[in-house]
Amino acid sequence: MRIGVDYYPEQCDESCWAEDIALMRAAEISVVRMAEFAWSRLEPAEGSYEFSWLDRILDKLHAVGIQAVLGTPTATPPAWLHARFPEIFPADKRQYRLGFGTREQRCLNNPDMRAHGRRIVEALARHYAKHPAVIGWQTDNELAANLCYCPICADKFRTWLKDKYGFLEAVNAAWGTAFWSQEYSDWSHIPLPWEAKCGDHHNPSLQLEFRRFQSQSTVEFQQEQIDIIRKHAPNHFITHNLMGTHSSMDYYELARNLDFVSWDNYPINPWSEDPFGSPLAADVMRGIKQRNVWVMEQQNGITGWNTLGRRPTGEWLRCAAWQTVAHGADTVVFFRWRTAAHGTEQYWHGVLNHDGKPRRRFREVAAFGWEMRVLSDPLDGTEVRSDVAILNAYDQHYAFEIQPQAEGLSVWRQVGLHYTALKKCGLNVDVIPPNAELGRYRLLIAPSWYILSEGDAARLTEYVRQGGTLILNARTGVKDCVNACRTQPLPTLLGEMAGIEVDDYDPLGKAECTVRISDGREYTVAAWADALTLNGASAIAHYTRGVFAGEPAITCHEFGLGCVYYFGTFGEAGLYDALLGRILDEASIGPRMNLPEGVDANWREKDGARFLILCNFNPEERTVAVPGALLPLLGEAPHEGSVVLPAYGVGVYEAVGVEEVRKGTGPGASDSDAHAEGLTAASARAHS
Repeated sequence: MRIGVDYYPEQCDESCWAEDIALMRAAEISVVRMAEFAWSRLEPAEGSYEFSWLDRILDKLHAVGIQAVLGTPTATPPAWLHARFPEIFPADKRQYRLGFGTREQRCLNNPDMRAHGRRIVEALARHYAKHPAVIGWQTDNELAANLCYCPICADKFRTWLKDKYGFLEAVNAAWGTAFWSQEYSDWSHIPLPWEAKCGDHHNPSLQLEFRRFQSQSTVEFQQEQIDIIRKHAPNHFITHNLMGTHSSMDYYELARNLDFVSWDNYPINPWSEDPFGSPLAADVMRGIKQRNVWVMEQQNGITGWNTLGRRPTGEWLRCAAWQTVAHGADTVVFFRWRTAAHGTEQYWHGVLNHDGKPRRRFREVAAFGWEMRVLSDPLDGTEVRSDVAILNAYDQHYAFEIQPQAEGLSVWRQVGLHYTALKKCGLNVDVIPPNAELGRYRLLIAPSWYILSEGDAARLTEYVRQGGTLILNARTGVKDCVNACRTQPLPTLLGEMAGIEVDDYDPLGKAECTVRISDGREYTVAAWADALTLNGASAIAHYTRGVFAGEPAITCHEFGLGCVYYFGTFGEAGLYDALLGRILDEASIGPRMNLPEGVDANWREKDGARFLILCNFNPEERTVAVPGALLPLLGEAPHEGSVVLPAYGVGVYEAVGVEEVRKGTGPGASDSDAHAEGLTAASARAHS
């Protein structure tokens, strides 16, 4: 367990480096990320490499024991490259070329961009393969789908389709191009989904395939860099900084050949203020490879380019950093070290202000560094293990973004409804792809599995048949894998397992209606309503208002050794609290907690030992009832089964309750007390 910073020595005078490094050591910084935006300094002219400045700073870092992750600098092609190859600039939907002056101003399919990208990566990998400070690489920066509509992309897209379908007749049949007389008689006739008379309302099958192609273009671009680094620096790890719940591309494919996932966490910024932090994003990132992660950019203060966000308190920043650890981060790297004096991100604040003085944010980072160092011994090697999982596939996001259908039906919103209710119970939750090992989970949630393949249907059916509990949502099984509507009764391939048939539906949008669950309580629902016919399932909620009043809204069906719940509508938070409580009971999932609003809980474990991390994102203290006996490693000791968390407080505890006694684990209280005393002293020194 350790902390780091994102460092840009090329953006400040070299005379600052010695002071920077001394302050880093004082703040327990043990790793830096560098060079991901430094192409113009590393290659100031074509084929002329200048690595001496990076050599010098790496040597200085190594001398004091600080390690480095180097970024490949391809997110910011230099001006000389664009001047020589202007076709590198990406084209928008109207085929207008974008210009120079920001980052990511490149088409990832352009052969000149690819060739020069390979050359700079190879030169760096060769040069730094054996430098003792370098431990790994970050490819590019925050990769997204290749959003370009240039002639090169159009030609490559048609070739990609030809390789996939083989014959134009297959494309015409799969996409149903008889609609609007769009049948193709030559591959060159296939358009990109650029601006047209009807805006961007192209054939949904064309749009879905283009989204897949855009994603695959980015995957191929990164793979070239991975292959080069593996060849020349085989002892270094390779990662990439993903963006949480970003959905422009397939993160599972992007991460397939990485050693582990890293991600960037900015909970409070000018575009979004989320005082509860980013637990869902953290679990999505951990689920990409189903293993622990790094946070490569952790918010450190005020963020903003032209408009600034609020200044989080130091206690909040510490709480947010600990939350990422609770959800599976082993290393937390703060963005950035020095606040930039120039350029677009002058107000995206770092550990040090523009004046470079170690002020309050420095002290806050130092205190967190002390805590991470002292808790490394018990927490190193721990991982997050869950009995509950939510399925995720990026095709589902693409399809809902192409045809949103009704307001409030985004995939992440649906995930959030279930996720929030589960987290109120203090449960770990995994977010996983459908090809993951499903049998390890007692409860599986599929939020509107809109694009339903035969393979996914078979896996879900077998999961339930073998004893799993599955929750399906409305708009499941609507489309096949080319985004054409299936013609069986909804939920199509899963109808027999679910024991229901969708007789009709109403896209409610902002309109509301109500449902009553079996215990008589009523809840508001919105966005969508399915009218359900029971084919073996039992109704556990009925509509009480709206066009389907009196008809089943939510059902339960036993199938094989397992059980399927079908939620035909989307409700307020209380509905999910009530129904998921029942479902968790029936699936024997626990131990559970009843967390106050704004308190996050997650468990990490190893070798039979379990550690609970509590984070209070409220500006007032909260009392949390906790399961079993807990020994404090950080924070106040439990009293009579409860823990008091101060405002923005954090507690880290080792469990020695019933489950741990059964496993024969759990250290003595004296060991834990000594550990806690050491941490308290360390934190006090850091704050002073």
